[in-house]
Amino acid sequence: MPGAFKTIGYFCSLVPVEIITAAGLRPVRVKGKAETTAAADAYMYPNMCPYVKSLFADGLDGGEAACDGVVFSRSCDCMRRLYDAWKAYVPHDFVYMLEAPKNCDDLAVEYYASQLRSFAIQLGKKAGVEIKDSALSDAVKAANNTRRVMQELYAMQSKSPLPIKGSELFGLGLEVLSGNGQDTTGRLKSAKENAKRQAGPGQGRKKPRILVSGNVMDRPGLFDIIEGAGAEVPFADLCTASRYFERTVDENAHDIYGALAAAYLGEPRCSRAATPAEIYARLSSKVKEYSIDGVLLTSLKYCDQVLNDIPYLVRNFTAAGTPVLFVENDYLFSVSGRLRTRVEAFIEILS
Repeated sequence: MPGAFKTIGYFCSLVPVEIITAAGLRPVRVKGKAETTAAADAYMYPNMCPYVKSLFADGLDGGEAACDGVVFSRSCDCMRRLYDAWKAYVPHDFVYMLEAPKNCDDLAVEYYASQLRSFAIQLGKKAGVEIKDSALSDAVKAANNTRRVMQELYAMQSKSPLPIKGSELFGLGLEVLSGNGQDTTGRLKSAKENAKRQAGPGQGRKKPRILVSGNVMDRPGLFDIIEGAGAEVPFADLCTASRYFERTVDENAHDIYGALAAAYLGEPRCSRAATPAEIYARLSSKVKEYSIDGVLLTSLKYCDQVLNDIPYLVRNFTAAGTPVLFVENDYLFSVSGRLRTRVEAFIEILS
């Protein structure tokens, strides 16, 4: 039904939105809007990722009924289990899994490119269109243009005081992921012009500069706590923030699917694929670039991939003389009182 099929939800940054756009559809990064996961607890283990459970609880409640289909990527075991549960219990005409490899060598890129071609064929059939390379190239250029604006905005954040509040820049990124199209493009351009006017040396007491690093976050709670305590967030290393926008796809590549695969499997890589040493090297370079006073590491509960890296990162930042704080979160940030106390104490030490 070509006319009725309009929106595709996706759950991970490894899903190329360009393919969805080239099919004439709107890609939407799905958020877990459920404030309680009681419904999901009946189907899933209690020690599963709270992000996954929130997504599933919302799906069971019909919260994602506006999406005409959903696409997953094998980012972790919990997401793989969510795919199984979604197919069984959440009604959708199109539920697709992309098998993304963890490596980014030539063989991995070739394999993922074949996965993307198959995805494009199946999505095109469902949408009643043929996804042509020319349409895909146009989608790549449009996505790259948006990413470049976000990259420029993040680059401006090396200034002090910040040209744009960290929470506002984070919110702009979330708008892009929500697929709002032209409205978001206009707001990005306006934010860029405002940031240019405000960039430069400021007056008064310098605020502590915090780098936030973790996995998925699509709520501003942590940013609000940091800024409310008198600090600022120049850089956010999250899969829903700077990490997503740092990659661009080669627009002149002979094989457009190979270019997509290389970009999405390549740098910057998250804890799913990168070693702790790789992650520390990237973050430590950002500490210097953005004149960071302290690093705040955060992870969803039960996320083994990120939690495995934390001791290494804490040890190395501490050895380098960079103050570091680690906090777990339940995705909903429902323990914000205790979290607020810890963050405020950390910022007071930096001040």
